[in-house]
Amino acid sequence: MSDVTPLPGARIAIANRGEIAVRIAATCRRLGATPILLLGEPDRDGYAARQVGRVEVVGEAGAELDAARVVAAAQRAGAGLLHPGYGFLSERSELAAACAAAGIRFVGPSPETLALCGDKIATLHAARAAGVPTLPASLPLGDDPAGWDRAAAQVGFPLLVKPAGAGGGRGMRRVGDAAALAAAVAAARREAAASGAGAVVYLERELTEPRHVEVQVVAAGTAVLVLGDRDCSLQRRHQKVVEEAPAPNLAADARRALHDHATALARAVGLSGVATCEFLLGADGTLAFLEINPRLQVEHPVTELVAGIDLVAWQLRVAAGDGLPAHDAPAPRGHAVEARVYAEDPAADFLPSPGTLRTVAWPVRPDVRVDAGYASGDAVPAAYDPLLAKLIAHGPDRDAALAALRDALDRTVVAGVATNVPWLLAALSHPEMATGRTTTATAARVPTPRPPRTTALAAAVAHALDRPPSDNPWAAIGPFRLAGTASLAFHGDDEAEAWEERAAVRGDGDRDHWLVRLGDDEQPLRWWRGADGVWSVALGNQVARVAVVEEGDGLEVAGAGGRWRLRAGPLPPTLGRSSGVRGDGRVRAPLPGRVLRVDVTVGDRVAAGTPLVTLSSMKIELACDAPAAGVVRAVHRRPDEQVEAGDVLVELDLDEEPEPAAAGERGGGSR
Repeated sequence: MSDVTPLPGARIAIANRGEIAVRIAATCRRLGATPILLLGEPDRDGYAARQVGRVEVVGEAGAELDAARVVAAAQRAGAGLLHPGYGFLSERSELAAACAAAGIRFVGPSPETLALCGDKIATLHAARAAGVPTLPASLPLGDDPAGWDRAAAQVGFPLLVKPAGAGGGRGMRRVGDAAALAAAVAAARREAAASGAGAVVYLERELTEPRHVEVQVVAAGTAVLVLGDRDCSLQRRHQKVVEEAPAPNLAADARRALHDHATALARAVGLSGVATCEFLLGADGTLAFLEINPRLQVEHPVTELVAGIDLVAWQLRVAAGDGLPAHDAPAPRGHAVEARVYAEDPAADFLPSPGTLRTVAWPVRPDVRVDAGYASGDAVPAAYDPLLAKLIAHGPDRDAALAALRDALDRTVVAGVATNVPWLLAALSHPEMATGRTTTATAARVPTPRPPRTTALAAAVAHALDRPPSDNPWAAIGPFRLAGTASLAFHGDDEAEAWEERAAVRGDGDRDHWLVRLGDDEQPLRWWRGADGVWSVALGNQVARVAVVEEGDGLEVAGAGGRWRLRAGPLPPTLGRSSGVRGDGRVRAPLPGRVLRVDVTVGDRVAAGTPLVTLSSMKIELACDAPAAGVVRAVHRRPDEQVEAGDVLVELDLDEEPEPAAAGERGGGSR
């Protein structure tokens, strides 16, 4: 490839983790260089470490945010270049400066460019000076709430409270009126400071339901090349989830304007390397600059597939001082769509789901690229972002790419933690996505799916029939005979709703000739067990690819767009079928984290949904609420304490007659 600059013998430190570390290392090896991962203690034996094979531990979890310790680790590794990936310190000028002082080439822009782009207020001024349109915004907020009110009145509602130094939507808060401003400013400052980006925030007018479109650029000196555009409108909590290139349904004049503005921005900030210029596009045609990210983006693979280039190779080329390759702006080759697979539970308001991955199997298709960060047996730690992998489909047109991605997600198998795969499948089938007209509000209109249990029941039957006789409860749910019919019962608990299902099984003892009746339909059942722990279960004409994992006396079935947990036998009478269970008054931590704030004291009367304790976990704030009305009996945690999943935070004496929860709130004590 003409974009490749060989780097034989070079040692390149990668100051990142997970899928992006593996992806950068692959390009390093292709260029003849030796990659070395700089990792925190929790990742020293993780997937990226095993894939790359050379690791220098920076320190405990969180040490990756200390530029001096990162550069010291790179020096111990004998690295001549350092690639920061994205997140962590990738946009911090102090890392680039520390690399320069240590004689290590930083794979990214200069410290001056990073300092400018890392300050959203400064980049707004640079954009305006370059003639790029922006939305009304305030100066940095001081400590006087009266000043906040004055700034908000000038900017206008609705508005966003935005950290000046945080990327990826961290700390951003929407404010609809003046009454909500003070709490939003405080929360934005806390979350931004916790991410290491500082506590400076400002206000910006919100553009209602815009598209989020962005332009990929690469620059060296005064030379700037536009490598295409992307649509990243499908977002949750200001975090991108699905991205595609090129941006669909974009008028030619709007595309030209975006590319021209991106070129002007790259020159205005003195870019040397790759960057993404992000914009909002309103339904009325309003085009406004959002931010510039002077690094590789999570969604960069869609541009690589459509443009036919390796962005990491281009980064390394520019860092080596070779300038841009002789290359015209590439015409897009087909269409690409990316989905981010997270360890989070759509049925529990998308709470992160750390834990051990019992079985992981990513899809294999010639038109789908998988950038994975985890494999079977790995632990998903609570200390980091819960991104497991990215699935990127490439096709001759948008419809083909979407169809390939849906199939790839349906064939994705992750057991041991909850994932957002069911929601992703629902999102890709949403009418606004199908027509290429998503906005930043589309994700909120995607319902949380409840996949039917047919796949889980078929897999449970196959699991029971496949087992030899033993003392295991799964071998005792028969009786199975060579002829005649056996009745199998299963039960489970989905979102506090207990259920029971029965299957009638008959056959002649040959596992290729089992017939299973679920409800009114009797269909042939066949199955195949893979060495990787994945089963192919065929019920009639439907084939599902799932993991079937024993959990004590229960079973987890994961794959085919869902995750189910069930047990053998009929529903015990003590479980009942009500979904209104309030629990015992003990509010527990739903996942590991640090206590940010305790909002109640012993003796306080609380209503259902009242915030009791706020945790920080996996880079988000999580409020643990009262499941029902009552009085605080005990408070077990203090600010800054670490908690594990299941730890009791607060005990309540619940009222006998519960107050109804506010619309949209869930029971269970957390949100």
